[in-house]
Amino acid sequence: MKANSDKSKQSNKATRRVLAGVLCGASVLSLVLSLVMPPISQAIANDAEAGAAEKTVAAADSSTESTDVENTNSGDTEKNQNSDETEGDETGSSNDVEKNQAEDQLEDEQRGEDGETSDDNAVKAAAEGGQTETASDKIDSAEKLKSGLEAASGAANFELVSDIDINTSIVLDEDGSNITLDLNGHKIKYSNKDQPLFNITKGATLTVKDNGQTAMDIPTGDKFVCQDNSLSKNGNLASMTYDNSNIPTNLTYYVTGSSVKVDGTSTTETLYKHGTSIGGAIVACADKDNLNHDYLKLINLYATDGKGGTFKLESGVITQQENISVNSLVYAEEGSTVNMSGGYVCGATSKSQGAGIELGVKNGKGATFNLTGGVIAGNRAPNGGGVYANGADVYPKDPETNMTKINMTGGIISGNSTLNAGLGGGIMAKGGIVTVSGGYITNNRMVQFCGHDGWGDHGGAGLAANNGAHVTISGGQITGNYSEEAGGGVYVTDLGRDGSRKDMAWLNITGGIIASNESFRSEGAGIRVGQMVDAMINGTEGNKVYITNNYCMSRFDWGGGGIFVQGNSNAGKEYTAGRLFVYNSYISSNTAGGYGGGVAVCPTGKTLVTNTDGTAIFGNISAGNEQNADGDEQNANGYDPATNSGNEGKPHLSSGGSEKNQDQDAYNSEKFREKGHADFFLAAKDGHKEPLAAIIGKMLGGGDAKYSGSKELNEAIKIPADGGVQIYRSIGLTSDVHVGDAEANNAQAAATTFITGNYSWDHGGGIMSNGDLYLGVPADTYVYPSLKLKASKALKNKQTEKEEMLTKDQFSFAVYRKDSDTATAPSWKNDSFSDGDCTLVGSAKNDAEGNITFDLGEQFVDKTVVANKITYYLVEQTGGDSDIEYDHTVYEIEVQLTDNETLLMNVPKKDDSSQNVPLYVHNYTITSVSATGRSGDTTKALGTMERDSEGYYSIIDSNAGKTFTNKYTPYTSSGSWTPKATKVVKGGEMKEFTLEFADNLAFEKAKTVKTQIDGDKTQTLPFEAVNYELKQLEGGGTTGRGASKTFTYYVREKDESSLFSHYKFDKSVYKLTVVATDNTKGTINCKVTYRKGTVGSDGKWKDANSADHELTDASTPTFINTYSTSLPLSGMSGVTLTYLAGAAVLCAAAAWMHIRRKANAKGGERRE
Repeated sequence: MKANSDKSKQSNKATRRVLAGVLCGASVLSLVLSLVMPPISQAIANDAEAGAAEKTVAAADSSTESTDVENTNSGDTEKNQNSDETEGDETGSSNDVEKNQAEDQLEDEQRGEDGETSDDNAVKAAAEGGQTETASDKIDSAEKLKSGLEAASGAANFELVSDIDINTSIVLDEDGSNITLDLNGHKIKYSNKDQPLFNITKGATLTVKDNGQTAMDIPTGDKFVCQDNSLSKNGNLASMTYDNSNIPTNLTYYVTGSSVKVDGTSTTETLYKHGTSIGGAIVACADKDNLNHDYLKLINLYATDGKGGTFKLESGVITQQENISVNSLVYAEEGSTVNMSGGYVCGATSKSQGAGIELGVKNGKGATFNLTGGVIAGNRAPNGGGVYANGADVYPKDPETNMTKINMTGGIISGNSTLNAGLGGGIMAKGGIVTVSGGYITNNRMVQFCGHDGWGDHGGAGLAANNGAHVTISGGQITGNYSEEAGGGVYVTDLGRDGSRKDMAWLNITGGIIASNESFRSEGAGIRVGQMVDAMINGTEGNKVYITNNYCMSRFDWGGGGIFVQGNSNAGKEYTAGRLFVYNSYISSNTAGGYGGGVAVCPTGKTLVTNTDGTAIFGNISAGNEQNADGDEQNANGYDPATNSGNEGKPHLSSGGSEKNQDQDAYNSEKFREKGHADFFLAAKDGHKEPLAAIIGKMLGGGDAKYSGSKELNEAIKIPADGGVQIYRSIGLTSDVHVGDAEANNAQAAATTFITGNYSWDHGGGIMSNGDLYLGVPADTYVYPSLKLKASKALKNKQTEKEEMLTKDQFSFAVYRKDSDTATAPSWKNDSFSDGDCTLVGSAKNDAEGNITFDLGEQFVDKTVVANKITYYLVEQTGGDSDIEYDHTVYEIEVQLTDNETLLMNVPKKDDSSQNVPLYVHNYTITSVSATGRSGDTTKALGTMERDSEGYYSIIDSNAGKTFTNKYTPYTSSGSWTPKATKVVKGGEMKEFTLEFADNLAFEKAKTVKTQIDGDKTQTLPFEAVNYELKQLEGGGTTGRGASKTFTYYVREKDESSLFSHYKFDKSVYKLTVVATDNTKGTINCKVTYRKGTVGSDGKWKDANSADHELTDASTPTFINTYSTSLPLSGMSGVTLTYLAGAAVLCAAAAWMHIRRKANAKGGERRE
């Protein structure tokens, strides 16, 4: 037990000794740490504070970026939200469902309990109430048809219950009778070679309808678009199919529909195909073996006791058996009326005229045809296949009753034709009145060339008129018609009637579309205006005219894609020329294979282009300056008259018919070919003493037409906006205006007639004329002479009175013309200028020597010169420089003239086309020029000016020496800014540190500032101010106003480590950018920004990827120094090594004590 007790005591002692050793070591460690920790803690604090400062700057720099990111994210979020909303709107499923449900509900509400619509119920209720039409008598035989209708009076209704064959006439002559015949899907087959089926007279009315007929097609419905790509858009004739008895069973016809494109200036055409089965019909049939029914008028209207009859076609078909001929299916005269609102008049052939419907005059009374609906198709006759109106030799005082009248407000006239070389495939009016305000005249044909190139006597595939006819087109479409000769769409002529122009034919177009028509062997694809015809085209804002996409393919004649105007080259017959007046027109995007893509005029034509309701001719295409036309000058251009082929070279030239080969002269002129001819072309024989054309330089809408080209085959020209040119032989012009230009946009806004997209194989894609053409309101033309003025300019220093050097175009000057009695002289009130309602006619600037020149050129005006005198005013325009005192002298220049009057052409009076008014060109020549100067209350007469060798009149005061003298006070300005920087010290006291500012990275000649010893306070120090003067800046013109320049500077802290060894110095170099700008009011404003960076070993400044900061009192370049105490190894690395060394000593001591005690334990009792 004692032994165990001793061992326990020894163990406890050992434990106590170990603990004592540990405590001893801890005491030593505490002692060491107590000595070294204070300076280490201070060093750590200094390092931490310096790092915090760096992080603060970085955070400040990145805060803006952070905000930008946040803003970007916010924008993206907002964008995504908007996108989601858009997608929701585009989906719109719930809205569509609600819409459909609403429509279904509305439809259900309109139905009765038995499913009938409310309209049906209303009809049913009316029927039950006794409000019904007169009951129809049933007709099942020829006898009942004849007896029933002839006995009818008042309102009477008849209904076929079977097909009927009949060969005897039915006379309807009960005055006031109103008979309705319902074909009810059945046919009346009439076989009598010369007696009408129905004679309607003495105030009787017959209405034909077919309740069994299906609804008529929508002319341009999408489902009717023709799928046969082999068909062209014009000249597609209607066709019929027949049963074994040669009775028609089906009709096929075509409509060329036109629609205005979104650009508002052009159209596009689409071919539509329609087919209908023939049910209820009245059919002219063969009389046994006799097929010649040349005298048969199937339905005949005439007058008895001065009262004509009325025929109405509401539905059903009027036609004939195959392979026979009739005089006409419907004939009316002497005050009778034909009204067609539906149904079909089709498939007839006549060896006379008007196979479909014919109108005549008898006893001084004409018939009237009103077409509001239905289809007239597939009829053929020598003239007027569809409709023919014969008002020949009738010159009534009362055209409302005495002339034939065709009024077309709707319906379709399609696929009709002439039988040979004739007039009017669709409509032919020999006299009378034709009015078209709606419907379609489409795909009709004039089928045969007369065999004589250059005649052009036949045509008008769509509509033809002569013999004094009056044609008005205010709407509808005349499209897709084809003439083998002239006038594809419309042809109006009075050829051969060369007496007085009184009661001659005229054409008036105020609306509608004439498009995609073609003339193959002669001129005028869209419209042909023949001899002795006055034609006027003038649309309105709400009813515009479109003449578009027509094709003239004649390789012999001069051309005319959109319009052709026919003249007369026979001596003494020039007065018979056709006359065309076009107002507010836009002529663009037309093409000619020869010259004059827009407008061309051949040798016998006269042309006037005015500014009043005038034209814009630009953007057209013609042959270039090629010189490889086929053949030679003597009408051998490769043209084959048998086939209208050849003439394939470039350019395409005419074959010179009627000695009109002057386009060959133009072709042979290099000047003409190279200077341009795309928009306007005229060529005539040499030697004319009177002008053939007058053209001004201003286009519709008031803009400059920017015409350039050549005249008289040898002179290059440019026509100024306020000038013009007269032509005696030849001209070629091309406009530099393009679609989208302000001039083009203004012209389009003012235009009511659009002539675009037309083509001519030879010349005149838009218009070709050898008659009289007026583009704008015709009036006398006044041509003021070319006036050339010379003046001079001086600029004086107001302080020294010395003349200063001028720069080119430094000052501006203007010439005004007094054009009205109410206009007054231009004047100044202080610095405010009034032109006195005078017209600005010229502008100029000075050259470097102070010379000012004006060449006003010929000026076309629309007002005669009073007392043969023109008054001009020469002024200087204020430039707006407040340092310059501008010369406000107004020079009044009086030009005395002589009027040289020349007759240009005769034109019809506006309110009476039978009366002619002569149009004159007044060419004025200068006899003298005098000037008077007025400045304030001072007036000085300069006397009469002499013209120098160059043709200039010098407006110079011989005493003053200069025309205008300006005085100026030199402009000056100045400004400054003050550089600043901030000094911060962390962990120590502020010493006398040095900051440097320089305009170079070497800091040569740097400006310095020093901080003051003042505890640990932050100090912001200003450098010496930086001053600028105007001469240091750049730009600002002659005065220097608004000049600007960018300057660069640098600021840094001077490294003075040798003086302050315990401070760590900031190595940053800030770059300062200064934009100094004159504010035009005498002060230079400075905008200063700075950016942090460093200077590398290469001596170049490097961006520290921080942001620019604007220099303000609160934001300046900042330099931060840190204070520290020296250690064996300074910094955090020294602290770490100190701790490691102490730990090593402690570990060694602890190990030594442990080993010692173990050794003592093994050797026995330890000695005390």
